[in-house]
Amino acid sequence: MRIALAACLLPGLAAAAQPNGPWITNEQNVSLEAFMSNNQLYDQLNALSRRFPDALRLEQAGSSNEGRPIWLARLGNSDKPAVMIITQQHGNEPHGTEAAVNLIKRLASGGALSRQVLDNLQVLIVPRVNPDGAERFSRGNMDFSAPQTSADCLRADGTLNPAKLDQHLGANVTAFTNADGQRRFSYDINRYHWTDWSESTQIRCNPGLASERHFNPGQNPVPEAVAVRGIYDRYRPIWLVDVHNQNPAVVLEDVDPEVNRPGRQVTGSITWPTHPDVAPEAVAMSKQLAIVMKQRSTQLGFMEITNYYYEHPNGDVRRGGGDPGIARNAYGLLGTERLAAGETGPLDGSVLMEIGGLNSRGQKSAGMLRNNVREMLEAVLVATADGSLTAIDPAEADRLLPPGQESDKPLNNPHE
Repeated sequence: MRIALAACLLPGLAAAAQPNGPWITNEQNVSLEAFMSNNQLYDQLNALSRRFPDALRLEQAGSSNEGRPIWLARLGNSDKPAVMIITQQHGNEPHGTEAAVNLIKRLASGGALSRQVLDNLQVLIVPRVNPDGAERFSRGNMDFSAPQTSADCLRADGTLNPAKLDQHLGANVTAFTNADGQRRFSYDINRYHWTDWSESTQIRCNPGLASERHFNPGQNPVPEAVAVRGIYDRYRPIWLVDVHNQNPAVVLEDVDPEVNRPGRQVTGSITWPTHPDVAPEAVAMSKQLAIVMKQRSTQLGFMEITNYYYEHPNGDVRRGGGDPGIARNAYGLLGTERLAAGETGPLDGSVLMEIGGLNSRGQKSAGMLRNNVREMLEAVLVATADGSLTAIDPAEADRLLPPGQESDKPLNNPHE
C-alpha cells in the first residue's frame, strides 16, 4: 500500500509549481462581504430544495441560542448508509459553509458524481452549525449568560478538587469583545459534544448547582451541539467530518519531500480522534478518511495538507487535544459505543478538517479555499460509495500527514 500511495502522491507534488497562498500583505483590507450571511444561506438552501425536490430534503434540525434555524440538507437514499458533514461550528470560520453549499448543489443537480455517491449513500450536511456566531463573525455561540470562564476543578489525576467545586465555571467558553471594548464570554460549541452530558467537566465541577440552567446534568445548555447530536442519533452515520479554519502555518523544512514541500504554507490540516477510549477500529477508519483527503489534495497539486499537530517557533508543541467534548473525539467515542453494542463496521470515522484562511485573511482566495474543501469532501464520499475507502492502510496516515509549524502572524509571500 505504501508503494501505491507514494506513486499516487509523487506526480502531483512534481507538477505543482504555482504559489500556494493566499499570501497576506500588511496593508490588506480584511473583507468579509463574499461570505454568505444567514439570510443568503437560507435563501440558497431553500432555492436548491425547490429546484431539486427529489434529490434534496431540507430539514430544520434545531434552533440556535438566539432562535435562528440550524439546517440539515439530506441527499440520497434513506435505506443506504449515512455519512455526515458539519461546518462552521465557530462563527468566524466560514469557508466550510461555502464549500458545503457548493457540494449540496453538485450532489442535488445530478451527473456522474451525484449518481455514484447518492446511489450508495445518504449524505447529511449541516452547512452552518453556529448561525449566531456567524452573524457577528465570532467563534462562540453568543450566549452571554454562559459561565464566564472555564472550569478548573480537576486534579492532574482526574479527581475532583473539593475546594474548586460549585464556582459557576464552564467546560469551555470563548471571549467576544464588543465594539466598545467590553469582553464577554459565550460557549465554544466544539467543546460541548460530550457523549454523556452528566459526565462533562461543567457538571462534575458544579454538583451543587444542578437546578441552574447551565449546570443541569440532564440538559446540555448548548442547543447547537444538541442539534448535531440529534441528527447523529437519528441517522447513525458511519462517519462524520467536521470542517474548520486554522491559523497560518508552514511545512517543516525536514519533511519528506514525497509528502509535502518544505517551507511552503500549509493550506489545510487533518486529524482524527485522540481520546484514548476511542476504539482502534474507529481511529483506523478516521485515518483512512484522512488519507483519501490527503491523496486528493496532492492530485490537485497546489495544496499542502499536514496533521493538525504543530510545532511552535518557541519550541512548544500543540495538537488537536483529547477533550471528549470535541466533535471528532465525541463522535469517535459514540462509534466506539456502537461497536461495543454489536454494530458491525466499518464505523465510526470522525475527522477534523482545518482549512487555511482564518479571519485574518478575510475573503482573500475564498473561492480557492472553498474548492479545496469541496474537492476533499467529494473524494471521501466517492471512496466510501465505491468501497475503496476500506482497502486503504490506515497506518500510512502518520507518514502522509506530518506536523507543520505555526506562525503568530501572516506569512510573507516568498514569490515576491
